[in-house]
This record gives sequence, structure tokens and C-alpha cells, in this order.
Amino acid sequence: MNLFYKPLYGVVGDTIPYYHKGRYHIFFLRQYRDQDSHGRGSPWHHVSTKDFLTFEDHGEAIWQEDIDKHDEMPATGCVWTDEAGKHHIFYTGINGDFVAQDKHSQVIMHAVSDDLINWTKIPDEIWVPDESIYEKQDWRDPCIFWYPDEKKYYMIITARLKEGSMYRRGCNALMVSKTLTDWQHAGPFYAPNRYEGHECPDFFKMGDWYYLTFSEYTDRTTTRYVMSKSPTGPWVAPDRNTFDNRAFYAAKSAGDGNRRFMFGWNPTKRHHSDREGWEWGGCLTIHEIVQNPDGTLRVKLPIEIEGAFGASHDVVPELTNGGKDLVIDAPYEQKILLGERTSDTYLVESTFELTKAHGSAGLFLKTDDNADIGYFVKLNAGRRTLQFGRIGGHRHWYLEQMPELERELDIDFSKSINLKILVDKTAIVTYVNDTVGMSARAYRNPRGRIGVFADGTTLKVPVLGVKELAKKD
Repeated sequence: MNLFYKPLYGVVGDTIPYYHKGRYHIFFLRQYRDQDSHGRGSPWHHVSTKDFLTFEDHGEAIWQEDIDKHDEMPATGCVWTDEAGKHHIFYTGINGDFVAQDKHSQVIMHAVSDDLINWTKIPDEIWVPDESIYEKQDWRDPCIFWYPDEKKYYMIITARLKEGSMYRRGCNALMVSKTLTDWQHAGPFYAPNRYEGHECPDFFKMGDWYYLTFSEYTDRTTTRYVMSKSPTGPWVAPDRNTFDNRAFYAAKSAGDGNRRFMFGWNPTKRHHSDREGWEWGGCLTIHEIVQNPDGTLRVKLPIEIEGAFGASHDVVPELTNGGKDLVIDAPYEQKILLGERTSDTYLVESTFELTKAHGSAGLFLKTDDNADIGYFVKLNAGRRTLQFGRIGGHRHWYLEQMPELERELDIDFSKSINLKILVDKTAIVTYVNDTVGMSARAYRNPRGRIGVFADGTTLKVPVLGVKELAKKD
């Protein structure tokens, strides 16, 4: 069982999910982190699942080529099935050495399959940017959809405009085709003059709304979405248009027609240390996407993953005292109650009620007996944010990261707040009110204690339980 899938060797990079005949096929860039044995690129690997817990390995789909080929390093793209049942992968071919030779270092390439498992590349089909509009060396991450009004396929591509502010040229280019082979340039698809790059675009429809998603690294390192009533825009960016934070990147979606899920990666940290920097690639994280009445999107924990856990049990002794709700009265200080030690994989479910919508309250995870080391998940009512960090902070004289991760909360802090926290070894995801998701990474004290705290407020906790993985018969 894999709550956050990763291969035995290497890590999960950019994902390319695709739903077909009852299974979610997850193609991903597999980074082995072993250049001597596997070269400097990341081939496409392929697994599939029905339940997001068990994965069937189908091996390598798009392989690395020799150093004189465009796709020495295959990169992100998309999967499409045509009316005849033929499967297509459009992917990025990258060869960094081509820059010095004044060749295109990033191109769009094509492969086909009859079964989604065995792929044949078509090396003569290569598409490059229109250099009168776009920079020569940024051209990647194709995404396909069918536009019935024009009876054409649209291909959205990560690109950069040739002119404009250096850090705001990022855009998504458009190519169109009637046959999936005769692609023609059709100008920029989305160019909001905001970001350096619009990586890994995705396109889908839910209800009456169309959505374009992309990942950027200018304002924040995150996956965003914009929305429109038309498949060609204009595109509106909601005030809160992210699915997670910087620990969930290059996410793309897939759905079965009724439900839709976002697949991204939670990065590891160098040397498996909280104090070190984030790395490219990690483990797979899956959020379920839910549409609000106004068309904006939220995320929640998929029921398939939640259903992997057994019955809840109390972990803070005070919760079992007379069957009354736990109350922590801390208007002028921080008060902490520590509970039991946990396993390294569990699900926390809790309900918080702040009697006044100020101060902060939350849970401690993986703490020692004095709560001197460990991690916090904090509801900060004053800042109206969800925060994650290490107890004691990430502090150096020249650097302060406190909290390490933060997400805005558009909720009423005077009402009950539901928290679900999924912990599987070093990977953590928190959900608030089935609305906001926040991924994180935590390396220390894997079987530490859990606790609850309040600071500058009075906290009532009607529910605080931990679920362990259910035992299979």
C-alpha cells in the first residue's frame, strides 16, 4: 500500500495522469538521482491504479536517447486517445547541449501506442517555437484538447514571449491541428504578464466552467488555475487560485467524468534534513478537486485514501475525562497538552472551536516528551492562515523561516473547523474543512507524540482522534 507513491529506486517528478477504462494511468518523469547509471535525464515511467493505494507497474514508456538526439532527456507532455482508439503521447524532447550549437534545446515530439503500455516514437515529427513570437529555448510541456466549435485539436505549450519584462514573459502558446500531425502556430493562448514561466499546463471542464492550470516559480512555487466560461478565454484568476503550496508542484489532473483529481509531487529535501533545501522530485500526492457554486475550486482528501484507515482512537488523555469536550483556556499564553506516541503512518481527525476568532491553535506532530522538537500545524486566526513549521523554527542568524509553509484560509474562525492530517513517514498533507490542502515534509522524530495547543485564545476540541492503517484480512 502506498499513500504517497514513489518507486523503489528514484523519485516521482512531473506527472502526466490519464483515465482510461476504469484505471488512472500515471505517467511520470522518473528521476533516479544516479547520473552515472541512468544518465542526466528523467524517462517517462508508467504505473496505474484504481484506488490510489495499490499501483501496477508498467515499466518505462518514453525512454532516453543518445546525447546527439533531441530527446536525450524526455520531459513533460500529455496522453490522448483518438477516435480510432490509437493512443498518443506528445512530450518534450530536451537536449541542453544543443544551446551551444544554436539548435532548439526544447522541442515537442510524438509517440503512439495500441495499448498504453508499448510505445513507438515518431522521430520525424518535431515541432519548434515560432521565433518571431517566442524565445527559442523555452518550448515544452504540451497539453492537448479537442475544440468542437472549430473541429480542431488545440495544443497548449509552455513558452516565453520574445519581448517584454524578463520575469513576466511566461505564457502558454497555442498550436492547432485537424489530424494530430499537421500542427500550425496560432499565437499565444494565455499571456497574463505575471510570471516567468507557465509550466506543465493542463486543461479541463467542470460544469459550465473551463479551467487552465499551470505551475509557476515567480510569485510562489506552486500550481495555479484560471477559469473561463469559454474554452478560449478570457481567463479569470480567482483571489485564491492555488491547489496547495510549494510542496506540491507540476500538478496535472485526470477524471472519470464524475470526479476529478490533481496529481503532483511533494519534493524531498537534500540529505533528508529539514534544514536543507528542496529537491526536484519526491513522492506522489493526490488531491480530489471539488467545484464550488461560483466555479472556484477546492481540494479534499480522496475517500479512497481516507478509507484505508481503521477506527479512530483518542490520543490525548484529557479527551476521555468524563466524556466532556477538551477545553484549553489560554488567552495570555501558550498551553500544550501532549498525547500518545504514534506510528509513522496515521490519519488525524479533529474538530476545533475557537471561542474568539483571534490567537492561534493547532496540533503538534512527532514531538518529544517536552515538545522541544517536532512540528506544528497551526490555525492562525489573526493572520487567517494555515501554517506548518518545525517547533523552534528554522532559524539561523542570516535566515528565518517561521513558519516554513503557509496557506490563506477563507473560513469563519468563529465556527467549527475540521482538520484532517495525513502522515506517512516524512510526507504530510493537511486538509481544512475539505477546502484547503497543504503538503509538507518532516524528517525528525518519526514516531513522536501528538499534541494540541492554544495560544492567545480559548480552544474547545470536541473531536481529536488518530486512525491507524486498517489491517487486511
